[in-house]
Amino acid sequence: MAIHLRQRLPVGQPLDDGPSIMAVGLSSLINFMLATLAIFQHHGGLGYDLMLVGIGVGLFSAEFMRWAARRSWLTLISATRDADLAVHNALRLSVPTAVSGLIVLAVASFLAALPTPQALFDGVAAGARESAHGHYLAITFVTLVNQLFWFVGIHGGHILDTFGLDLFVAVPNLPGGYLVNRSLFDAFVLMGGSGATLGLLVAIYLQSRSGSLLKVARVATLPAMFNINEMVLFGLPVVLSPLYLPPFVLTPVLLALLAVAAVSSGWLQLLPVSIPWTTPPFLSGWLLTGSIKGVLLQALGLLLSIGIYWPFVRRAEARRLAREDRLFRRAAEVVLGNRPSKTTTIRRLDEVGSISRRVLGLLREDVRHGRLLLHYQPKHDCRDRLLGFEALVRWPQAPHPSVSPAMAVILAEEGRLINELGLWVFRHALAFKARLNQSGFAGLSLAINVSPLQLAHGDFAERIARLMAETPVQPAEIEIEITESQVMPDDPVIDSNIQALGRMGFKLAMDDFGMGHTSLLHLRRFAIDVIKIDGSLTRDVLHSATNGDIIRAIAALGQARDIAIVAEFVETAAQKQALANLGCHVFQGYYYSPPLAEEDCLAYCRRQPDEVEVGAA
Repeated sequence: MAIHLRQRLPVGQPLDDGPSIMAVGLSSLINFMLATLAIFQHHGGLGYDLMLVGIGVGLFSAEFMRWAARRSWLTLISATRDADLAVHNALRLSVPTAVSGLIVLAVASFLAALPTPQALFDGVAAGARESAHGHYLAITFVTLVNQLFWFVGIHGGHILDTFGLDLFVAVPNLPGGYLVNRSLFDAFVLMGGSGATLGLLVAIYLQSRSGSLLKVARVATLPAMFNINEMVLFGLPVVLSPLYLPPFVLTPVLLALLAVAAVSSGWLQLLPVSIPWTTPPFLSGWLLTGSIKGVLLQALGLLLSIGIYWPFVRRAEARRLAREDRLFRRAAEVVLGNRPSKTTTIRRLDEVGSISRRVLGLLREDVRHGRLLLHYQPKHDCRDRLLGFEALVRWPQAPHPSVSPAMAVILAEEGRLINELGLWVFRHALAFKARLNQSGFAGLSLAINVSPLQLAHGDFAERIARLMAETPVQPAEIEIEITESQVMPDDPVIDSNIQALGRMGFKLAMDDFGMGHTSLLHLRRFAIDVIKIDGSLTRDVLHSATNGDIIRAIAALGQARDIAIVAEFVETAAQKQALANLGCHVFQGYYYSPPLAEEDCLAYCRRQPDEVEVGAA
């Protein structure tokens, strides 16, 4: 616990000035030995009951050593900086370790010397025996003790077994014959485990369609049928959650009073049997009463627990969705902000990394099951003639609206999924182009994006050649756009693949030109046919003279090398005219059309003037 916390807590200073993992681990071990030494003098030995002590010691040790390492008056002993780092840390942290141990020993000795709660339990039991309604008082007290200890992560049943045995003894003058009948308590109060959490699970199933609540409920359902609910308590979590405290306490108290009332009124008769506490609900009701009444009482208790937990589950689900929305938006910002970068988001150990890995896993599954779509955005020339389309991948089942296609592609590159995704896009785009040709629009070109990571594979050009052989489409009809979502290294494999694509007859385009790290170097390395100016330049061309100068320079460079210049993100007529005046030849953006589904593309083509194919040529 201490080592894990040390790795996650920021030190706030250079790494060598924080406590080392070894120092924190040794300190926590020493502190635990001192704590158990103090406890042994008053109570038993090592065992399950010391779990909480171990957790508390681990948390304290990591936090204290982190705090102490930054206090010069505690790090009195030190070696010179050129000494061995292990020796330096051992000397520097020796005093904090000793102080930490003394604090733990003092606190453990004080707590161990405190009186046990046995007197409280004995007093409640004595008062209940003398009261005409002592069974109501006793079962309410037992239920509250069980729930409140469980709420802080301590096994309430162990507390009752240790201090409350007098509350479970037979008392002849009370209805039912007991202050608290243990079998009744287990069967009618703890349905699904402490807190009657079977009702909580049902409420989650009824309100959640996805997410962590539903996942925990699915894992916890089978154990809960045997009244084992640690997965729910620590998985949601219910333990230490202010949101779940009211229903966690209120539900079993009401069920306890309902069960005692049913027995006291004579409506329900308990058989003189003892059944295991792991007996599933409804079966336990039948075995304990020998009638359908026991089952009906448990069914009523389940409905009550569902109703009590219902608004709290709804609030928890709303909080989960809000938190998940923040995490997805943050992850999207980080992923898109890393572009292009050598760092990978999916390797991060924080929540952004967790969300990114989750998105990648869902994307991988949807790629392999063919759940992605392709949309196609038109491209026009200066005279507004349709020249062709660009194939753009769409992910209709993305887990959150913040997960854009650009984010999906970047994660696919980080997770080594880009080759599989790229070939899927290429295959389906070629099939669309073949259907476009059959519909009478063979003169229109189709642009398909390719990542540098795809080009880095030695057999990429061969794979594309095999795909082309399966369709009637000619390479000259396809424009391969090389994206710069990843920095393209000076790799002979990449050069070889690009040259092979050029020999096949494909047109080569550089996407996002003007803002990449090596855009100008690509013109020297490759025979480029088309340049697509980065959208960050074209969007503000009407308001930024600098952007205009850059676009004019790119257009002049393209004219000198006989390269077509494409402006994307064109949204208004004024923007299009300004870009045309600067030397751009082709325009793509919402001014003409958003990306279209295949059936809408065909309708779009049919609405164009008759000279479409002339424009394409």
